[in-house]
Amino acid sequence: MSLDQQPTPAVAAPSPTAPAEAAAPPPSDGPMSAGQWARLAGLVALLVWLTAATGIYGLAMVLGIVVMITLHELGHFVMARRAGMKCTEFFLGFGPRIWSVQRGETEYGIKLIPAGAYVKIIGMHDIEEVDPADEPYTYRRQPFWQRFGVAVAGSTVHFILALVLIYTLLVGFGLPGGSIAPPDDAWRVSSITEDSAASAAGLQEGDDVVAVDGQPVPTFDDLRSAVEGRPGDEVTLTVERDGTTTDLEATLGENPDRPGVGFLGIGGDVPVETLGPVEAVPATFVEFGRITTQSVAALGNLFTPSGIADFGGQVADAGDDSSSAPAAEDPQQQPSSSSGQASADSSDQGENRLLSLLGVFRIGVDAGEGGGGWAALALLFALINVFIGLFNLVPLLPFDGGHVAIAIYEKIQEARKGLHERYLADVSKLLPLTYAVVGVLAVIFISTLYLDIRNPLDI
Repeated sequence: MSLDQQPTPAVAAPSPTAPAEAAAPPPSDGPMSAGQWARLAGLVALLVWLTAATGIYGLAMVLGIVVMITLHELGHFVMARRAGMKCTEFFLGFGPRIWSVQRGETEYGIKLIPAGAYVKIIGMHDIEEVDPADEPYTYRRQPFWQRFGVAVAGSTVHFILALVLIYTLLVGFGLPGGSIAPPDDAWRVSSITEDSAASAAGLQEGDDVVAVDGQPVPTFDDLRSAVEGRPGDEVTLTVERDGTTTDLEATLGENPDRPGVGFLGIGGDVPVETLGPVEAVPATFVEFGRITTQSVAALGNLFTPSGIADFGGQVADAGDDSSSAPAAEDPQQQPSSSSGQASADSSDQGENRLLSLLGVFRIGVDAGEGGGGWAALALLFALINVFIGLFNLVPLLPFDGGHVAIAIYEKIQEARKGLHERYLADVSKLLPLTYAVVGVLAVIFISTLYLDIRNPLDI
């Protein structure tokens, strides 16, 4: 699709039917009205109810999402102001105003619905009508690097937040195996079943079972496979404990819930490890790269014919009890994070699954209350920030990546044609594609919300 347009200013006179900014409700720079107090009271009541219904972690999830989106918009705002662009509004929330104040050219305020924030920069594209006197201060009239910086500022904020959260986790809380995605062989014995083969053999919490009868068992599944077919057999367990290796003799029992299946009687988890402040710096970027790679792969898998079909099948089968048969019992307890934190790849049941805000909210509350506490929420927000930062760079409008793509296209055209003035792409030619993208986003929003209501994703 061609975006060609003459490199002349495309400033249209304000249409008499277009809503003028002067017609907007004036900022409430002063005492709030009775209606605004009522809205504020309603917002506070909503947050109090949310806390009572879901606990402190529910409130933390809502506030965390609002702060995250606000910082995203603040990134755009700061870069736009540095570039000399005119920003007419910066609001926390959407809907009716609760309070606002005019400072210079910008109206700052709070609106009723705490679903994020927004900043209004004038002249984002060539078809937006602005006052001719404001044209030099529009987004579209600034040099390439200024526009590029404003467009990528939101995702940059998300990436910075993710790096800060990952570093905080590594140093302050620790992570299972010292990593967001610990290897399968990082598990250790976390519990011993009373009167079991493991108890009689002298296994202890923290032991690392490395072999059975000389055959390596690096993962918990390997250990399970080595014992489940041998009830009553005597086996030699090679165990690493406090830096030394020892052999223990054990006579396998029989799983009380699964007759004929060998039973050792241990539970496994991945122990939490913390890193030093200096050691955590390179580890933070390694973990960030790992999350980024996994997020890109997940997006790539989702938007393939098979991924779309899989997701569509999940939506069609939502609420069908037969689609979620219970898993078979294991002869041993499966390894998990001892801190209750979710790992970056813990959602195997949702390989081609997108989550709505409701789904993310539920996972955060469940992870926090399930033993992970604030560390689990910090990890979840690190994952969310990386994903949103990447998703927002998709080179299509209305994403920020669409503005990046347009800026790059215009720069290429200026260089190709040897222009010494601003080249403006004809964004009107992109409107059909933009409407299609918005339509797809609406379908994703509705389907993910429906799926999270009918078939919540467990962690």
